[in-house]
Amino acid sequence: MSWLYTGYLLGFAVAGLACLIGGYGVRTLAHPDVRRGLAGLLLLTGVWSLLTTGQLLVSSESAIRLVYIASLGVGISTVFAWLYFASAYSGRQYHRTRTVRLLGAGILASILAVKLTNPIHGMYFDVQMATEPFPHGELVHFAPHWFVTGFSYTAAGIGFWFLYEAFAEANSQPTLFYLLVGATALPVVPYVVAPHVDSLLQVNYEPLGVAVFALGVLFFARSEFTQLSSPDRSYIADSISEGAIIIDDDGRIINHNDSVATIFDTLSEQRPTIEAVNETLATLEPGETAIFTREVDGRERTFEAHRTTLEDAPMATAAITVTDVSTIAHIDEVTQLYREINDVLVAGGGLEQLMATVPEKLTEIETYPFAWFYATGDDDGYVGGEPTGYVDAQLSDGGQSEPVLLAARTGQRQHTVVADSDDPWAVAAADREITECLAVPMKLQGDKRYVLGVYTTAPDGFNASEITLFTELGEAIPHALSAIRAHEEATEFQEAITHAGYAIYITDTDGTIRHVNPAFEEVTGYPPEEAIGQTPGIFSSGEMGEEYYDRLWATISAGDVFEEEIVNKRRGGDRYLARQTIAPVTDDTGDPVAFVAVQIDITDRHVREQRLAVLNRILRHNLRNEMNIVSGSAKLVEDALESFPDDSEQSTRAIERIADIQELANSIVTRAEKAREIEKLLEQTHASREPVPVEAVLESVRDRLRETSLEWSIDVAEAVDGRLVDHELIRIVDELIENAIEHTDSSNPVVEVTVEDTEDGEVSIIVADNGSGLSEQELAILDEEVETQLTHGSGLGLWMVTWLLTYCGGSITATTDDGGTTLEILVPERQARERVKPPSM
Repeated sequence: MSWLYTGYLLGFAVAGLACLIGGYGVRTLAHPDVRRGLAGLLLLTGVWSLLTTGQLLVSSESAIRLVYIASLGVGISTVFAWLYFASAYSGRQYHRTRTVRLLGAGILASILAVKLTNPIHGMYFDVQMATEPFPHGELVHFAPHWFVTGFSYTAAGIGFWFLYEAFAEANSQPTLFYLLVGATALPVVPYVVAPHVDSLLQVNYEPLGVAVFALGVLFFARSEFTQLSSPDRSYIADSISEGAIIIDDDGRIINHNDSVATIFDTLSEQRPTIEAVNETLATLEPGETAIFTREVDGRERTFEAHRTTLEDAPMATAAITVTDVSTIAHIDEVTQLYREINDVLVAGGGLEQLMATVPEKLTEIETYPFAWFYATGDDDGYVGGEPTGYVDAQLSDGGQSEPVLLAARTGQRQHTVVADSDDPWAVAAADREITECLAVPMKLQGDKRYVLGVYTTAPDGFNASEITLFTELGEAIPHALSAIRAHEEATEFQEAITHAGYAIYITDTDGTIRHVNPAFEEVTGYPPEEAIGQTPGIFSSGEMGEEYYDRLWATISAGDVFEEEIVNKRRGGDRYLARQTIAPVTDDTGDPVAFVAVQIDITDRHVREQRLAVLNRILRHNLRNEMNIVSGSAKLVEDALESFPDDSEQSTRAIERIADIQELANSIVTRAEKAREIEKLLEQTHASREPVPVEAVLESVRDRLRETSLEWSIDVAEAVDGRLVDHELIRIVDELIENAIEHTDSSNPVVEVTVEDTEDGEVSIIVADNGSGLSEQELAILDEEVETQLTHGSGLGLWMVTWLLTYCGGSITATTDDGGTTLEILVPERQARERVKPPSM
């Protein structure tokens, strides 16, 4: 085996292996088209080179023919792989253009057919065995071969032109890369001169050049290969699902995808400027978005264009995406209609206005030529747009299958494609270019059934979003009308609450106040900003026991209404008696979600009722009994004097009876005067009187106690020095002192007065004595404030104390035991000229 033969074998074998290895290495390239093109080129060239090696190894003429035919087929395929790669690498679209691809496939198939059928026709090549420069099969080519060879080199040259033009546009001079590309063309030299040089075989040397290119690109010039690649501009365009246009620094379109080509016909021209394609696109700034309309396939379409700067794409400086937003724009129109209908509803428009407004608004949208709002029992309802007699014809003909009328009968939504029906209504609709009808039933009031019918001329009919919107509209209108009615009722209720003369407040289930009416502040003294967020505990007087509140919560938590009287305390400290009603607001399951409380101040009514009851007892019960005693005693005196005129004993008895009569008469007079005094004091409570210092109250106490022989003391805490209280407290405390003096039947009577300040800022005055204590009837006056025929007090003094304290916003408690009686009154502190208006009489 000569060295030349060995060189040929090693050369083609190494070249084949290098191409196959290079084909494996291209998997890391980013762009898929470049990756596919280069991989195909390298793999085909590698196989071609190995087949050439096999052709040199076989010695029989038939084997040489068979291997050579295979290499011819693979060899011509490398030309098309090269063109695919060059087009992709340079950023062109030829490799993806369907027409070009079909043409290439046709040419390749034709050439393969000629080559593979050479054993039949023998017109492409022949084989002759030769011994120089070493034994081999010498190939003799005929005219078709040279024609195909010329075509191959011409096509390969186009690929070279693609690459060099890409280098020029990139303003780069990559010397090494130029040399590598040029190396792929060098093998043509030995092939051409082989007939004239004995040491050269006439075989295809292209695998050697492609192998050099592959090894150089993948192992020595990979960075330059990647940087100079222009496929990014097509890769960017193809990676965008919308229409995409790629432009360079000069504003020329260097690439675009198929989606945008259907919008702009001028894109078929060679590298047009963006201004020539569309002025709106040309005026876009980076990051800016614009909306424009354009007629496509005979229909007006709406598009959204957005320009983005490309930072790392050679040659390409910006990408403009063009999105068909016609459907979105249409849905936006329908959504806007939805909002306008809501505006009509919110503005208080009634059903009639709504029925008239909706069809007219719908027909403002281009694809809805007319709309029909139909109500059973009406003549024709309301029609918007230009139905050109359609509605009248359906009503007069009794179109039972017409979608709107069918929806009115069945209560079911009807979505009908006109082309799917040959009923008279469909024929009439088709004559008006209607493609679909959507009829949405709704129940608005009474037994009437209402239907909103929408007719569209859109070629594709209603899309899913439209159907959803109209269905929701059919559901929303009844709810909105119900909400309007509920709002009107709520407004009336709110007005009633606002102008109510009694306190109303609403709490959540935790008892936190969420709303109060104006009268709330008048009754409780708390303005809304102080009450909201608090609990009703802010006006607790401390006089209601836990049992009361436990009963209250148990009642309202069970969903029942609680109604009882309560003693509360105003913001200024005054106590008041209220009739309180608390009702739960429940949800559909019956569980409370809020509580509404109503408080009516009944302090004045309560006092009036007590006064009437007490005076009724004095005038009708006690006075009647005492007058009966007087009458009886007088009769006894009269009888005694008539029967025993000279009997001194009877005279004495008569005198005693007369004394009893005088005592009773004096008692009656005293009680009457007391009643008049109380009436006078209560009338004076309406007058605006200056508050007095606590010391003024105590001075009156000292003056009275100094007149007695009792042991007494007055202890005043420093905290109450200078504190002001209602003027009526002087008379209240004086009455308590008189009560203590009256019950001092102890051998060593003692009266103690203590004045303190409470944690709530009230003034506490305690009067204690060591006497026999109050009777049960008198304790009932203070504790229960009850007057009945069975248990009635005999004195008016304690009633006067109770009533005056009520007007002063205070309270009194009494305790009696073997050690005597203790009375404590609590009253709010007053400021100068401050006086809460007392209840009316």
